[in-house]
Amino acid sequence: MGQSLSARGRRSDGEAIAGSGGSPLPVRLCRSIDAPIHMAVNSSRVSLQWNRRLMVFSACAMYGAAAFDATLEAIVPGDPSFATAPAVGAVAMALFLLLVGPRLPRWAMACFGPIGAAFIAFALATTPGAGDGAVLYVWPTLWMTFFFGRRGAIAIAAFIGVAHACTLLALPAASSYPGRWIDVMVTVSLVAAVTLLLVSRNNALLARLGEEARTDELTGLLNRRGFEERATLELARARREQQSLALAMFDLDHFKHINDEWGHEVGDRVLAHTASVLAKHSRDIDVTARYGGEEFLVLLPDTGGATAIAFTDRIREALAVSTPTGLPVVRLSAGVLAEVAPSDLPALIQRADSALYDAKRSGRDRTVIFRRESDGQPLMHHEGAATRRYRDHGVGHQPA
Repeated sequence: MGQSLSARGRRSDGEAIAGSGGSPLPVRLCRSIDAPIHMAVNSSRVSLQWNRRLMVFSACAMYGAAAFDATLEAIVPGDPSFATAPAVGAVAMALFLLLVGPRLPRWAMACFGPIGAAFIAFALATTPGAGDGAVLYVWPTLWMTFFFGRRGAIAIAAFIGVAHACTLLALPAASSYPGRWIDVMVTVSLVAAVTLLLVSRNNALLARLGEEARTDELTGLLNRRGFEERATLELARARREQQSLALAMFDLDHFKHINDEWGHEVGDRVLAHTASVLAKHSRDIDVTARYGGEEFLVLLPDTGGATAIAFTDRIREALAVSTPTGLPVVRLSAGVLAEVAPSDLPALIQRADSALYDAKRSGRDRTVIFRRESDGQPLMHHEGAATRRYRDHGVGHQPA
């Protein structure tokens, strides 16, 4: 009775858990995802853009590279002389970042880009001739745009515009023509725009990959991984608010026989149709998933045992009367468990699985609700419509 999912990989009645043999059907049934789940799906990209150590070490590399560049220019013969203060400041900033950078708040880290741009502007203002040092403005532009997004891009572009204008005003008239300012601003703006575009496309790709990693390709429902992530949040919410939470586990009766007699392509269509029925009759707050093979799980927040049983009855009735043309009539067995503020998801699944196993053993096409032995109450059985018709009127075929 307490048989686990892994132990019931092949049921005692010979129903092997069947996989998908055909190509995916165009069924899109994913339940809506709330904000916490969206954050979980996109955690990889968020962790990069909000990682303080990455911000600090990349800024440290930027300042260190600037100091190295200044050192090379100082020792290369024929280069014009320039003030060493920016190079010394870059070294000081690199050391400061290594020592205390990771402990700084994020708003303080936003100053690293403008400070770097100020060093570049000062170096340009103290170097005779036109020069090409303005290309270094690209570094703080890239850094600010990646870590601070659109606001960071606008802020650094505006700061560079003002700083470079001041630089040109400090230079002799022969070296301060407006074209130099326009060249810098066009370059900086283009770099920021391209970086924003690439980051946006990368974020969209990561979000899509995260969604696909949590979605069953055949049915469009959540897969095991997606279900466990959503269910963990729902259990935490139920414990926090002391609410009842129900879990319904469904299994297609004689699905191995369907695959053997009708073929895997029809079996896939049966799975997809079952998923569509589950999605249609589930609420937006419910967590609906294909948990493996022909097994489906529906987590029902703020739901008691009686309501969960009524839900499983609606699913089985709907599946019995909505068989598409070309598909065999299928029936479901279900195991239900309801608890107030449950603490353990694996235990919750195992108990629902145990109830489902009893539903199978009791004749299938029915719902069994799990009750602990300490409750002193027997398991509750709810027969399916097909079984009731056969018993009461002798109509139809008794489910084997």
